Amino acid sequence: MADRLGLGNRHPVAGGAGSECEYPSRAVVGEARTTPMHTWSRNRNEWVVVKGISRNIALVLACALLLILPAHGQVRLGENSMNMNGTLSGGYNGDYGNLIPSDHSMSFGGSGTLSGFYYNPNFLSYTISPYVNQARDNSSFQSISNASGVNINTSIFAGSKFPGSINYAKSDNSEGNYAIPGLANYTTHGNSDTFGISWSELLPDLPSLSASFQMGRNQYSIYGSDDSGATDSRSFSLRSSYLLKGFNLNAFFSDGDSHSEIPQVLQGSTQPQTSTSSGRGYGFSVGHQLPLHGGFSATVNRSDVDSDFLGYSYNGTIDTYTGTAAFQPTQKFHFSVSTNYSDNLTGTLYQAITGAGGIVTPPSLGQSSNAFDVQGNASYSVMANMQALGSVDHREQSFLGKDYSADSYGGGITYGRVLFGGNFNTAGTVTENMVSTSSAKELGFSGTVNYNKRFDGWTAGVFANYAQNVQTLLITYMSSFYGYGGNIRRRWGKFGWTSGASINKTGLTEQAGTSSTGESYNTSVGYSNWINLNGTYSKSNGSGIETGAGLADTPTPQPVLTPSDLILFGGKSYSFGLSSNPMRRLIISSSFARAYGNTNVLGILSSNNTEQINTLFQYQFRKMYLTGGYSRLNQGFSASGTPPETISAFYFGVSRWFNFF
Repeated sequence: MADRLGLGNRHPVAGGAGSECEYPSRAVVGEARTTPMHTWSRNRNEWVVVKGISRNIALVLACALLLILPAHGQVRLGENSMNMNGTLSGGYNGDYGNLIPSDHSMSFGGSGTLSGFYYNPNFLSYTISPYVNQARDNSSFQSISNASGVNINTSIFAGSKFPGSINYAKSDNSEGNYAIPGLANYTTHGNSDTFGISWSELLPDLPSLSASFQMGRNQYSIYGSDDSGATDSRSFSLRSSYLLKGFNLNAFFSDGDSHSEIPQVLQGSTQPQTSTSSGRGYGFSVGHQLPLHGGFSATVNRSDVDSDFLGYSYNGTIDTYTGTAAFQPTQKFHFSVSTNYSDNLTGTLYQAITGAGGIVTPPSLGQSSNAFDVQGNASYSVMANMQALGSVDHREQSFLGKDYSADSYGGGITYGRVLFGGNFNTAGTVTENMVSTSSAKELGFSGTVNYNKRFDGWTAGVFANYAQNVQTLLITYMSSFYGYGGNIRRRWGKFGWTSGASINKTGLTEQAGTSSTGESYNTSVGYSNWINLNGTYSKSNGSGIETGAGLADTPTPQPVLTPSDLILFGGKSYSFGLSSNPMRRLIISSSFARAYGNTNVLGILSSNNTEQINTLFQYQFRKMYLTGGYSRLNQGFSASGTPPETISAFYFGVSRWFNFF
């Protein structure tokens, strides 16, 4: 397939619709797009390859593996002790599709792991794992494209008072996911790399200090569309703790920023929308033991937020204060009191919603918001398997120029016992809610029950949960949900069968059109190692928010979201799989998966479909493996304005495992 040989993302680089584009050739094994190193041509018959750094690195790693002769045991070079093993492969592959030319060639690849330490494992230890040209049809790597990359992890001064670690990962031309809640994911492909470093100071009788830095980048495109996305992120944090005269003291500081280009494949646009955000947080907490087998903790936190999404900007500071005290005067009785305050409720909502990619309409200039909550909880063990619960809660909020308050009182029980030879557990609570905007009292309820039992060789379990009028982050809105399901399994000698199902529905009680539903079913049957068959089916519909990773479930509370940001979705997906190990050294596997559905955003309808087939067989003789495979992907989005893309690839070759040293 095109990506196997370095087509990467078939999208223009930054510069608009008039940018020149060039498609790399399939003849260069392992080539991956590294924008802007590839220039593209819109003439699909012209294929020009611009060799990049990633390909050179991959070839060097492969040559290094080939040139090292097999040896046994651990190798020591001065103070350096190393182990190295891996698999080298070579074979014939081909790929073809409706948007790429047919291509056939020999290819070489492999994967390996170099691990060891210098002087002492606690002084410096490391693991380096490169891989070149790995895909579903030639290895166990779960990628339809030929992925190459490396993972590096090091540990420095482990077990000392100054431990540290460094990690790095790079992946070229690898497969990713574009998610739809409750359904099978759509397939993406692209490049990513991450780097991180952490260090700590752990001196006795002095405050500890831990520092970490992490950065990452991901560029990808979606098969079946001319849409692409990218994310860049950076974060830094400091943490310190100290025990002073029985007081546990903790402090932290964090700083980070991110930039995302969010694909608009479901909205018929080839231009990604831009999202930028930066934040800084710092805080302090203290804790201490109290009489009556109790303890308390208190936290002060400040967050500075600055972000822009689809032209909506937010800049603000959020101060929060929390405190909790808990006591257990007797073995059976426990009670606690907690309180929290936020001087910026809008900012708190903004953080909850923008974390999923959504938008909060900013308040008017000079309009303030805040939230205060105090809650008490108590529990008492009535008997060994039953607890009685009680709670009281008072909340006050100022939001969008209005003041609200609410009081809730409730009680419930938890109960568990052996019943009819199985384990039975249940819990239920009832609350009375009174909101200042209404003179009526609303009764809330939540409950859960599950039961598991083994009988006559069977193992079965069922569960159910239900809630009505449960408080959300905004006291003027309440939520409801229910769900139920079960699973069963049985073995008859070498024959086995398992099956399961789950159904759920959620929604905001006062808000029409905010519900979402999901169903999932699975089953598998097998006989020893000879054969295993499995199948899944899922169905989902609701509303979501388009993010860099696909659609995300609508975060609570939904009513404060900008309505134009919501995407209505619905669809179904199913899959089948077969695997067999008929003889000790032979493995055969095959799978089929399909997802289809519709989305609606601002009246733009899109019919979406993805279908994927994968097969693989592998036969081992001594340290050699005979491998063959076939992969096919068909994926399209009607709103994208481009035809569905179909890509097929096959491979036949041999590989050998080496224990180099």
